[in-house]
Amino acid sequence: MLRQVASEASKFVGQRKMFIKQIDQRSGEIYYVLNKWPTAPKQPAETEYFEASELLLDLDDMFSKHVRPVTEKDESQALKQWSRSPKEKSIKTILGNLERTLGESRSGAFKARSRPLHAWRLGRYDVFSAALRVSRAPLIDFSQGAISTSTAETGPSMIHLLCSENGIEQQALMNDSQLLQRFQSRLSSFKSDQGPRVSANQLSEALGSQNSLISLRRLVSQYLSCNPNGIAFHQAHSTQQQLQPDLSSSVRDACESVWGKTLKQNTRDILTFIGNLGQRLSAREEHIGGPLCGFGMKLSAEICVPTISRQYLNTGSEIDYWSSSDQGIGDIVQVLATYTRHLIADSKRNKLDVKGREALLKLLVGDVDQEDPLTVRSLILDLLQDKSREGMAQKALDAYRAYIVLLGHLGAAALLEHEMQLFVSREIEGSRDREGLENSGHKPDATVAEAFKVAIDNVVVPPNKTALPANLDFAGCVMLDLKAIGN
Repeated sequence: MLRQVASEASKFVGQRKMFIKQIDQRSGEIYYVLNKWPTAPKQPAETEYFEASELLLDLDDMFSKHVRPVTEKDESQALKQWSRSPKEKSIKTILGNLERTLGESRSGAFKARSRPLHAWRLGRYDVFSAALRVSRAPLIDFSQGAISTSTAETGPSMIHLLCSENGIEQQALMNDSQLLQRFQSRLSSFKSDQGPRVSANQLSEALGSQNSLISLRRLVSQYLSCNPNGIAFHQAHSTQQQLQPDLSSSVRDACESVWGKTLKQNTRDILTFIGNLGQRLSAREEHIGGPLCGFGMKLSAEICVPTISRQYLNTGSEIDYWSSSDQGIGDIVQVLATYTRHLIADSKRNKLDVKGREALLKLLVGDVDQEDPLTVRSLILDLLQDKSREGMAQKALDAYRAYIVLLGHLGAAALLEHEMQLFVSREIEGSRDREGLENSGHKPDATVAEAFKVAIDNVVVPPNKTALPANLDFAGCVMLDLKAIGN
């Protein structure tokens, strides 16, 4: 038995012991501890510290008041939280944004289709404007004395507005080709709609709510697109005139409102709008209407372009606007006063050069080589000598006085002398005392005489009766004054 134990013990020689003998230093007692390591563990190269959160320490203490047993609900919540996919969440977010964008686009498209007469409804010209993205260009060439064609300006803010008003998502602005596709798609849907016909009453009502020239211009263009036939900016005197609004007058009122709000800073832009509108209507054999002719003449006087004033004078005379309404002759008075104001201004700031003065004189009295031309003078004299228009006598007399004063500031000495001879010889019927004017407290002879006095005081070379050739007719006076202005 002992041999067997000894033989078995010899097998464990060189192997680690399970128990290690230890001696208590104080009492000297011997005790044994479990041998966990065959050799003493090595010390780490450096001490590594770590920080444990309070939650971890609390969880380690199972008897803490902050620790409770785990339930099935905790396991389900943990499983639900750790089973979420970031990609799935991202896709769901994108889908939600697309659904919202699609809803807004459908709502905007429906609203745009239901409002055919809306200033910011998408038009085919917007496609070209957005594609070009051109810079602002002058609208009128002063040297040529006429309105020049200019390209439209579509800035980023306007494109954003067009997209929002027509149900086009803002993401399309990041890609030009995608934006063009959206524009074309929306235009195609507008063309396929057979909406109700827009009436002149609707346009007249919508014009009153416009507060900018851009919206006004777009609104009129939308009306012309919706009504290719039967466009009536001018209505002849008939029984149906009271049933339809005067679109020419409505557009003029809207333009004057915008013009006043901008302190007359956009005169050229409004004049360009009226000119383009007149050309578009003329191509359809429609007249622009008397009120817009009068307003265009006023605007051209503001920027000192007599050639344009003469064009509107001829256009308005086609429908007998100047002599058929108080507004027409009133526009003539304001135009004459405006040109007089420019001539009174400092010569260094005067916008009328030699050619401009010659054109202004031709506007007043016509050209020498023309037979019976339409002029401001001929219109005024017709009104003064027409006894059937007693109600317009006072305004016609105001226009004649403004014409006389303007001749003096223009330096037309020969014409001024000729007009004085006609006045003294009482050949101008309207300058005599009339019953209607006497009852109103006005004395035509005195007021016209005062106008001649003002004109003579302001003329550069006072009229000299002896210096003028004998038996000089009206055409000769015009020729002399044109030569005097050109020298």
